Order: sequence, then structure tokens, then C-alpha cells
Amino acid sequence: MTKKDFSNMTNPADTYLGEMAKAQAKQTANRKAKPSENSSESRSQHASFLLTPTTANSLKMIAKLEGTSANNIVNQLLDEYVANYRENKAKANKLDQALELFS
Repeated sequence: MTKKDFSNMTNPADTYLGEMAKAQAKQTANRKAKPSENSSESRSQHASFLLTPTTANSLKMIAKLEGTSANNIVNQLLDEYVANYRENKAKANKLDQALELFS
């Protein structure tokens, strides 16, 4: 009786994992950070906020309806708030002084 030769066979799990690793590497390589609208800012900062469930659900639904992200909506709202705050010259000066001292 002759010995069976399995040297030419490949393990299906190894093949699958190799394909998955290639696909994941390709996805990671294609991802690029969105450029900041303000060219002087190179990186975003992480912040956490607690929202009521109603507000969080509404925000998620509005983002879907508008075809954007909740993060983008929050950034726009906060940018508007800061711009409105800066309309008062006295507040703007205090803010600039604080930013200069603590940044």
C-alpha cells in the first residue's frame, strides 16, 4: 500500500485568513482623514458628552435624514455657538486672553 501525499493541499482556513488580512489592509490603506475646514488645525480633539436618550435618538435620526453624521451636526452647532459668543467684543477679548494663557 502506498503512502498518501498531502503536501500539495492547502489549508482552507489559512487561505481564508490570508484573504481577510489582505482585504483589511486594503481598507486601512484607503482610509484618509478628512481635511479640516480650518487649515491651521491639523488634528481633531476627542470629547465626550452625555445626552438624554430622546436627544441622542433624535440627533441620530436627523443625521440620517440629512445624510451627514451626528458628529458633523454637533461640530456645526458648536462652531455657531463660538461665533455668536465672539460677536460680543468684551467676551471675545476675555476668551482670547484665556486661550493665550491656557493653550
